[in-house]
Amino acid sequence: MDELMARVRAETGLDEGRAETAVGIVLSLIRKEGDRDKVDELFARLPGAEGLAEKHGQAAGGGLAGLLGAFSGPLAAVGKLQAAGLSMDQINVLGRELLTFAREKAGEPLVNDVASSIPGLSRHL
Repeated sequence: MDELMARVRAETGLDEGRAETAVGIVLSLIRKEGDRDKVDELFARLPGAEGLAEKHGQAAGGGLAGLLGAFSGPLAAVGKLQAAGLSMDQINVLGRELLTFAREKAGEPLVNDVASSIPGLSRHL
């Protein structure tokens, strides 16, 4: 995950804490919404992914993030990312970097299988 975090920080300008939070939110979305078997296989190829997903999987408190916590899927994740201080440009870069990294480490077929198992994700990629 260190390599991914460095890439995300370099491309988005996020500090270390916000980069970790952002990646954790996306990994939590994948864990919650994706095909369980495929996600298990993906996370096995991305050491540290499970821990980040668990650490950042809880819905944020009040405000917009709390309201969006009642929803699931990509829309809720975008809301949580915005509540964490990311702009839409940073969210798009984050998604691109995470997908590229996952494809490099786990292979395109598996990443595509996981992504296609998450309803509505393709609108945000």
